[in-house]
Amino acid sequence: MLRGAAGAIVVATGLAATALGATAIRDRKNLPKHNSAVEMPATGDGRPATGLPGASDRQRVTGEQRVDSAKAIAATTPAAAAAPSAPKVAAAKLAAPLPVVQMGISTISDGISAERTDSAVTLSFDTPLMRTRRSEKFEQFVRATLPTVYGKNVESALTAMPPGAFAKQGDLLTELPTRGVRIPVDSAWEIRVFPETRKGVEGPLVVRYRASAVAR
Repeated sequence: MLRGAAGAIVVATGLAATALGATAIRDRKNLPKHNSAVEMPATGDGRPATGLPGASDRQRVTGEQRVDSAKAIAATTPAAAAAPSAPKVAAAKLAAPLPVVQMGISTISDGISAERTDSAVTLSFDTPLMRTRRSEKFEQFVRATLPTVYGKNVESALTAMPPGAFAKQGDLLTELPTRGVRIPVDSAWEIRVFPETRKGVEGPLVVRYRASAVAR
C-alpha cells in the first residue's frame, strides 16, 4: 500500500508540473512583443543622446509642424485668393491740333494764301508790305495769322508767349528756317513754325511760313 501511494504521489506531481509548464508557455506566447533595446535620439554629431528631448526641442518640433501645416494650406489655397494688383490705367493721349482751313489752296486775305496738305499748312505772303527780314515783324505776322489756320487753341498758346519769344529761339534768317519756332499748345503737342525765304536785293526775305503739329 505504501508503494502504491508513493507511485500515485509521483504521478500526480508529474501531471501538475506538466500542467503548470503548459500554462506558462501559453501565457508567454500571448504577451506583446517589445524590443529589448530602447532607441535613443541621436545628437547633432551622430552620438546617441543621454536623455530625452527637453522643452526647447519640443517647441522646435511643434514650430516645424506648424510651418509644414501652413505650407500645406498655402499650397491648396486658390490663386484667386491673392490680393489683386492695381490696374494700370493708361493716360488718355491728347488729340493733335488740326488746321481749320480746308484742304488744298485757299485765300486768307489779299496777298495771303494758305495751302493745306495732310501734314502741314503753308502760308504765303510775298507782298511788299508783308515780306520781311526782321524778327519782330515776322512774329507779329504769325500772331495775327496762325489762329486763322489752327483756331482758338493756338491763339491762347500765342497769348501765353511773351513778346520777343520768337527772336529768343534763334535767328530768323539762318536758324529758324531749319529749327522752327516752337509754340506749345498743351502737354503733348506744339505747333512748329518754319519761316521760308527767297533771295532779295539786300539779302534773304521771309515770304512764307510752314506750320505743323509736332508731338512734344
